[in-house]
Amino acid sequence: MVKQTLKKHWFCLVLILVFFLRLPSLFEPFTYGDEGVYLTLGQAARKGLVFYRDIYDNKPPLLYLLAALAGSFSAYRFLFFVWSFLTVFVFSRFSQVLFKKNFWSVVAAAAAFAFLTNLHTFEGNVANAENFMLLPTIIGFFLLFRFKRSLKSTWFGTGFFLSLAVLFKVPAIFDFGALIVISFFLFLEEKRKRNWDFLLNLFFLFLGFLLPITSSLLYYFSQNSLNQYLTAAFFQNIPYLSSWSSSQVQAGGLPLLLLSRGLLVFLLVVFLYLMRKKFSSVTKLVLIWFAFAWFAALLSSRPYPHYLIQLLPSLSLALGFLFYSPLRAFKEKIIPVLLLLFLIFTFNFFHFWGYKNLTYYTNFYQFALGKKSLPEYFADFDGRANDIYQVATYLKNHTLPTEKTFIWGNDPFIYALAERSPVGRYTVAYHIIDLGKYEETLNHLQNQPSRYLIIDLEEKSPFSEFFLWVDKKYALEEQINDFLIYHRLY
Repeated sequence: MVKQTLKKHWFCLVLILVFFLRLPSLFEPFTYGDEGVYLTLGQAARKGLVFYRDIYDNKPPLLYLLAALAGSFSAYRFLFFVWSFLTVFVFSRFSQVLFKKNFWSVVAAAAAFAFLTNLHTFEGNVANAENFMLLPTIIGFFLLFRFKRSLKSTWFGTGFFLSLAVLFKVPAIFDFGALIVISFFLFLEEKRKRNWDFLLNLFFLFLGFLLPITSSLLYYFSQNSLNQYLTAAFFQNIPYLSSWSSSQVQAGGLPLLLLSRGLLVFLLVVFLYLMRKKFSSVTKLVLIWFAFAWFAALLSSRPYPHYLIQLLPSLSLALGFLFYSPLRAFKEKIIPVLLLLFLIFTFNFFHFWGYKNLTYYTNFYQFALGKKSLPEYFADFDGRANDIYQVATYLKNHTLPTEKTFIWGNDPFIYALAERSPVGRYTVAYHIIDLGKYEETLNHLQNQPSRYLIIDLEEKSPFSEFFLWVDKKYALEEQINDFLIYHRLY
């Protein structure tokens, strides 16, 4: 009886798990820098500004468009909340297609995916691009395995959704690369197909992939911002590959470790080709997808845990192998163990930042049960959270909605909370510093002086011309701990 009930309602239990893991994200303070950038750009778009030309960040546009659709942090997080449920739903359907009658494999894969992608460990609570791009990526893979591969619309749709994933964040192109390799292995398995059929399928795959990207290029061309778009979203990310690992041994301008990882992926593909008859199509899918996603996650060697989210779909599918029938080959059951150990090794070797899950959830549920006040909850979450909200409120009460302001610091969430756009194109100090845009920023400030500007004392980087100009034109009006609020004199 219990077994039958579980078989009937297992997915409801998975959704309940997602709900309780995801619920804190709807209430936590708005202090995550990247989300602040996304919302600031989204709000700027609602005011008529064009991404890249009028306001800057270095990702493709879909993330900012979702932020524009939401308009506020609470709406953005709720959109992400719903998006997470859709992602888990599509992944569960994909698992059912791959594992067919292996019920417990489906449950294990779906439950693992729901748990891992919503866990604080991988910043599953934060509405980053990696979390959003999972849905179109999985839809693309689902289409290829669910519907007849003889249909050109299947291949076109697969390419289309993988392209949408890339328009959330460029490393999704490695998921597309994995899918191309997987489709080659599928072609080898379907002996009755001719070479012409395979080439035609690839044509429609690339046609679907190019359509959204080409449309975005045409749009920004029409807005006289194509060069800024290409530079910010694509070309500027090339130096990013080695920026964190500049001390590493270089080869051809790229870190040797990066090239070594690429060689490992290549050797795995060669190995699977030589041994293709000894592995099932699902096993080859998991290994190839995991390898390409692993390479993508480590492109810059930066220790941000949300980069590893790209690995979680393939890892979760691998965990489904553990529940295969005892008669199945041992090699398929050892794969999830090896991949899990490999992920743990990667996490430690590259010193990925860690988060304390127990502290995160305990803090929230103490607040939810009335054991903590909102200020206490915010303070435990982030020591400056209450200050940030005070500064944003002050700015909102002392400026008009049409006014722009400027913050010297890495606090873009203040712009978004106050619903104000920055003077100039840059929302954070590190963009100005990394890109060397001091003169451009100061020119914007001098030509469009804002009534109020804010200096965050935590930002120690020198910008002497700016501070000299502030001393001449502004007076300190208010200080909220590390935040200095200045008012223009004339």
